[in-house]
Amino acid sequence: MRTQAQIRHQLKQVTFRHLQKRLRKLFKQRPTTCQHNREVPLDEDGSYVRLCGVLSPDGVPRDLLCDPRIAGCNDVARECPLWEPLQTKDQVKAEFHAVVQSGDRGIIAADFPDIAALMWVLDDPNDVPSEDEIEALADPPAHPSTPPASELPRVLRAGWRWPKFLGGRG
Repeated sequence: MRTQAQIRHQLKQVTFRHLQKRLRKLFKQRPTTCQHNREVPLDEDGSYVRLCGVLSPDGVPRDLLCDPRIAGCNDVARECPLWEPLQTKDQVKAEFHAVVQSGDRGIIAADFPDIAALMWVLDDPNDVPSEDEIEALADPPAHPSTPPASELPRVLRAGWRWPKFLGGRG
């Protein structure tokens, strides 16, 4: 059985991983993550198409087709020099921390069931990791007993291979 300190540490790690996952998802260059991309309705039944609304030099929207459902548009968005994220990194972090810091397990469980489960195990609303604790995981201190890569034996630096007689390349 784990101690409360181990569970708190696990909660911090899981929270940090969810934050990193959310940042990676929102900062991938895709049509749905671009600030300039907007939905334009086609008819009354709710169907729509996504268009790039970047303004041209004369102030008119470009209105180029940029919809992930259409083949090739994801590749175009990945290479687009005009792509801008919907939110800044600080806005995404603040929004994420607001949800986690709310302490409402129902709201948290909707998007992060593992965080809510760990909070339930701890059963203390004060055990929610703070922003500083989560951010500290991004820059862990170096372990004092780990030597720099240049001091490792050549075999460990180069990577180990299976011998030929065991089916490897030698």
